[in-house]
Amino acid sequence: MNSSTGGSNGRVTRVADPTAVRPRIADRRVVRRDRRNFFQSVALAGEGRHMVRAVPWSVTSVVALVSMALSSPFIARAAFGVLGVDGTTPLEWVPETFAPRQEYDAFTRLFESGDVVVVTWPGCEVGARALDALAAASGGDDAPRDAAGDAWFTGVATGNRALEQLAGPPLGLERTAAIDRLKGMLLGPDGRTTCAVVGFTPAGMADRQRAVAWIRDLVSREAAVEPAAVRMAGPVMDNVAIDVESSRSLTNFALPAGIVVLAVTWWSLRSWLHAALVFLVSAWCVGLSFATLALCGDRMNAVLIVMPVLVLVLGVAGGIHLVNYLEESLARGGVRGVAGRGVALGWLPCCLSAGTTAVGLVSLVVSTLEPIRVFGFHAAIGVVAALVAMFLVLPGIFERWPIPPRPRAGWSDARAEVCAVFVARHATAIMIVLGGLMALAAVGIPRIRTSVRIDTLFEPESRVIADYAWIERSIGPLVPIEVIVRFDEGHAVRASERLDLVQAIEARLRAHGDVTGVVSAATFLPALPPAGSLRGATQRAIASRRLERDLARADAIRYVRDVPDGQLWRVTARVPALEDIDYGVLLDRVREEIAPVVEAAGGAGRGIVATCTGAMPLVHSIQHTLLDDLFSSFLSACGVITLVMMLVEGGVGAGLLAMVSNVFPMVLLFGALGWTRMPLDIGSVMTASIALGMAIDGTLHFLTFYRRARDEGAEPVEGLRSAYRHSAIPLTQSTMIAVLGILVFAASSFAPTSRFAVMLALLMLAALVGDLVLLPALLVSRLGRRCMPVTRARDGVRSLTVG
Repeated sequence: MNSSTGGSNGRVTRVADPTAVRPRIADRRVVRRDRRNFFQSVALAGEGRHMVRAVPWSVTSVVALVSMALSSPFIARAAFGVLGVDGTTPLEWVPETFAPRQEYDAFTRLFESGDVVVVTWPGCEVGARALDALAAASGGDDAPRDAAGDAWFTGVATGNRALEQLAGPPLGLERTAAIDRLKGMLLGPDGRTTCAVVGFTPAGMADRQRAVAWIRDLVSREAAVEPAAVRMAGPVMDNVAIDVESSRSLTNFALPAGIVVLAVTWWSLRSWLHAALVFLVSAWCVGLSFATLALCGDRMNAVLIVMPVLVLVLGVAGGIHLVNYLEESLARGGVRGVAGRGVALGWLPCCLSAGTTAVGLVSLVVSTLEPIRVFGFHAAIGVVAALVAMFLVLPGIFERWPIPPRPRAGWSDARAEVCAVFVARHATAIMIVLGGLMALAAVGIPRIRTSVRIDTLFEPESRVIADYAWIERSIGPLVPIEVIVRFDEGHAVRASERLDLVQAIEARLRAHGDVTGVVSAATFLPALPPAGSLRGATQRAIASRRLERDLARADAIRYVRDVPDGQLWRVTARVPALEDIDYGVLLDRVREEIAPVVEAAGGAGRGIVATCTGAMPLVHSIQHTLLDDLFSSFLSACGVITLVMMLVEGGVGAGLLAMVSNVFPMVLLFGALGWTRMPLDIGSVMTASIALGMAIDGTLHFLTFYRRARDEGAEPVEGLRSAYRHSAIPLTQSTMIAVLGILVFAASSFAPTSRFAVMLALLMLAALVGDLVLLPALLVSRLGRRCMPVTRARDGVRSLTVG
């Protein structure tokens, strides 16, 4: 209250009421000390002053729109230049400096590349002429090549050729014995069904879709079968299937997702002008993300196909929140100055929510896996760009063409009253129930497991999985375990002893329940006579000397290699690709079983060392890396965001309290996955950090209105009523936009994309429950009243009236 006195000149002079300087005694009992933090002070001061701008908001909007329009052709050109998906398998997701990758690359350089295709068809039996035709056409001067003249294939191994080698010199095996040696590798359990294994060159891998089509057409023609009857599997087919399915997902679902997002945006704003603006600005930021992808020289990969819709829905959600603040300022003070008031009202929560979302995305950069790292970095750029673009475009347009007040205030007030009273009355029960669910789910988190196997990349009914199942049933398992036995330079181990050792290791592997086929140099070398007598010892010595010459044959078939520091012998075992086998446990058991055999032969004392290498140890290491990335990225994002919340909310307790509702979705869902032992793939792993950043968005907007009401003297229940009235609808709208937009990709046949969409949608719905149920219950609880400091707007600064 002010008092007035008349001066000698007749003017009225206002004198400040003493109560404007000091609170009344009665107020001191209920008003806490002023603990306003930096962000709150800036927000209060920003709204308390009239914003002085050299450039009108409308001019800013026009300049921003023109700049975006002029830059669009260049951004589109760069974006379309990287839209072709570069299908990489999990083996290529890790950098070349990754130790298991280096071991695998060294193995492929010494022996053979893992880039192969296994080809067969119903009726493909020993003697099939189509196999010989494929082997002949794949090599020689007429072999298919790329535009530079480089051949597609390194060679072809067939059951026909392998049987001829075993039946010819120096082995001269009987047909039955030769068939037994090849079962589970090139021949099926029936001894008749066979296949071809085609090796690919780097040129063939670069043009793999055409190369695979060439093989399919040739086999179909020579074997007189339909192209669909040709069964193909192996690492190359994994790449091709990823190429096809990821590109198909981008082509088939990007446009429908955009239509869904636009429709829900209009439903939320009920203005085609503002819905189109929010959508187009977000779409421009999607293009900017792809342009930065091209600028940084990063590869488009299968994981990135969900990045456009993610950036789109995050941008649209931010735009809806900004429009909500503009509508709030319109309701308070009319059209004049609405842009400045709206920006002053919403800049802090919008910047913080977008910033924390970007933190969640940037936390993925700590990943060792290239697709995750690239996704997080470029999606974060899109989110930050959307924030800046929305503040440049929307305020001026809204001030010129505001959205007419919508008849929803009564409905919102009624629901706000019901929700606030219900939560306040049942706060303890809500915290017990949801807290108990969190505690129960948290126990399952240590049980989380990850997988990058072929069956986690594609749906069970997909063609690639069907081909894998048919070939493994008809021929044998397709996943190799490579055991390399090293004999150091200067060793004194005779050739016969080396062969005996390899045969002993082979026998140990064959006895393993999960192993079906084993091949080594012993498969292609004559057996040594036993040394049980003088005559046998003499025959064995002669055979051993002949064996030294025959080792050149084993070198030619890539099972023995002379290296500068010794000699390497290779033993290949195969296990099923589609069975639920723990590769880590299997590798440990293999090492345990061959260790006594190596020790019995002299072990390290004689320069003998056996190691497991090949694709399986690398896949196992990648799966562990995936699990490590899940926790490291989530914990780093959680740590940074928690610090931000502590600063924003003005205390450690307040920040931690606000974080409870944000970690609630992740603990609930990932704990459930741990309990059920469902493996997480590369798409699922990314959702934790992304969802954490997105969940903060709702928390910040809800707390903004709750704190402003409390700082004006409202009781906790009144603060909840204000928060529900102003933020419940925008939070629900932005969540539904994100959920419906991303769920379009749930229909993708590429499993990481589908699971990413489903899990992120579930996390967002759980986050909405956390923001509108768990967080309010915490705020009105005794703990919330104690942790959340209440500040009073000082008289020098206008209070933020919250309805």
